[in-house]
Amino acid sequence: MPYHIESANAECQGFAVVKDDDGEVMGCHRTETQALRQIAALYAAEEDMEDDEDEDFQDDLEGRAAPYTPTQQMADEAQQGLDWRVEFNRGGTEVGVARARDIINRRNFSEETIRRSLSFFARHEVDKDAEGFRQGERGYPSAGRIAWALWGGDAGRAWANQQLKEIEAEQNRSHGKRRKEVEKILADLRAVR
Repeated sequence: MPYHIESANAECQGFAVVKDDDGEVMGCHRTETQALRQIAALYAAEEDMEDDEDEDFQDDLEGRAAPYTPTQQMADEAQQGLDWRVEFNRGGTEVGVARARDIINRRNFSEETIRRSLSFFARHEVDKDAEGFRQGERGYPSAGRIAWALWGGDAGRAWANQQLKEIEAEQNRSHGKRRKEVEKILADLRAVR
């Protein structure tokens, strides 16, 4: 939340720290240096609160219709995985089955779910080198191929990578903006000294 200092505020003698968006006076100070220190403390407190609110941020992501909704291509692959699992009685875990159902039902993913998906794909990349992963190979579809499909297959991995890049870019923009505001305040503090 941006703040500024006013030296002629009706509520304060001296220097007032005021919220930009609604004009609320956050504190009154005898010196500009004290006011700048309060602004720095307010930004630091907001940064701490932002860390505590990460779960709220995750809930917001889950509420979005896009882009955190699995694609139809992922849903088709997950359905193939479930079908293979029934037909061949192998491949995947209950977690993979649950993930497949979420994908098929096009349930929104949270950042945590996107990261878990990428973790699965990283751990199971080696399955792609095993016999039976590709059509025409003996033992196709292998248990690893079925598990891979349950998580949305190659389309799921590509989608999750893209979503995580976008999430991290947004987080970096947000943190970068706040960092610049705090750096300006600290520079102002140094200039006043």
